Amino acid sequence: MNQGNIVKADETEIFNINQVQPINVAFAIPEKDLTRVKRYMVEKKLEVDAFIPGEDRPEKGEHTFVDNAINTSTGTITLKGTFANQEKRLVPGQFVNVVLTLATEPDAILVPSQGVEQGQAGQYVFVVRPDSTAEIRPVTIGAEIKGETVILKGLKAGERVVTDGQMRLLPGGKVVIKETK
Repeated sequence: MNQGNIVKADETEIFNINQVQPINVAFAIPEKDLTRVKRYMVEKKLEVDAFIPGEDRPEKGEHTFVDNAINTSTGTITLKGTFANQEKRLVPGQFVNVVLTLATEPDAILVPSQGVEQGQAGQYVFVVRPDSTAEIRPVTIGAEIKGETVILKGLKAGERVVTDGQMRLLPGGKVVIKETK
């Protein structure tokens, strides 16, 4: 064997060094959401949760990086979260689901998203009155999270909202409540 006939500069990878404590997790968001993310970044450090498939408990970290360019083929931008990874649950190359928390709204009113309708005057819901009749109520909506919509204005806690059959319902119409099992 001659010197240099197995390993050549810039061609042969001998080994990789991966840092696992702390570890960075890269994820992408749609470019349309970047302005909102930047707005919240100014206020505070953003929390990032990494969910390992098949596990309920997330690894907790914080947002630390925004790429300087949009990926034009996907319309997304890369962000990174840094995790202490004390238990070494996260490993390089692993697939995880990431949740970036922009803000929390304690005592927010949530309704199933299928209960929010769009009309000429904006969004509205049908509220069930105590006499089981429908009342149309304009609402101001916030974020949608896992099939539920945050109602910023227009509803009080505990009010019931119609989520099925709105197309056949008129203000003052009788509402039949079906309990789910």
